[in-house]
Amino acid sequence: MGAEAQQTPQETPTALVIGGGGGIGAATSRALAAAGYAVVATYSSQAERAEKLVAELTAASHQATAERLDATDSAQVEQLVRRLSEEGRLTALVHCPGAWAFTRLTEVTDKEIDEAIRLNLTSALYALRAAGRYLADCGSVVTVSSAAADLAPPRQVTYVAAKAGLEAASRVAAKELGSRGIRVNVVRPGATDTDLLRSTTSERAIEAMSTSNTLKRLGTPEDVADVIAFLCSHQARFVTGSIVDVAGGLR
Repeated sequence: MGAEAQQTPQETPTALVIGGGGGIGAATSRALAAAGYAVVATYSSQAERAEKLVAELTAASHQATAERLDATDSAQVEQLVRRLSEEGRLTALVHCPGAWAFTRLTEVTDKEIDEAIRLNLTSALYALRAAGRYLADCGSVVTVSSAAADLAPPRQVTYVAAKAGLEAASRVAAKELGSRGIRVNVVRPGATDTDLLRSTTSERAIEAMSTSNTLKRLGTPEDVADVIAFLCSHQARFVTGSIVDVAGGLR
């Protein structure tokens, strides 16, 4: 899907997956590698997990590397995206970082606000800016939001605010970069069965989530990754500024 139609035998397009080492990011790295991209998957701390993913992909004859990146560090994001564009044909950038807390509005701390905005929104702004500067013409950017940005569940005020901002910023980027043929879209997953979900959410809450949508199950990372790969592909050549729900009919 996608990359095959755009590449030449001498030049394999590169896809940067920020937060590409685990969960939705890892599934996205696999999907884009299978589509013919040379994948660069970044990680912040879990180097072993990222290297295991790279080993898996290279064993399957895909091109893949792992890069350590603090997605909330402006200089690091800028330098990595610029370097990849100089080394090859950087045509896809996917922004996956995200984390949440379940603090009530009246109890949320300044630190929680700052950390949530920095990880979920500021890092996306850095990625969008760098993509606008260095992504190849006719490339594709996908940012990962959350159904929470639309549903606004209680006790997720910082996460909802940040992801809603990410969606708005992505729509602006689509308008500004469209003249170069660069498409910018958002995927909005519902509850997705990742290690992060399992480590931050009670079993009772997970059970409720799994029955709250039309399809009566949790999403999988692959459910989301396949949509991201489509949005990066030539098949989605006239799709930009869109927010695509991948939530099993949650609304």
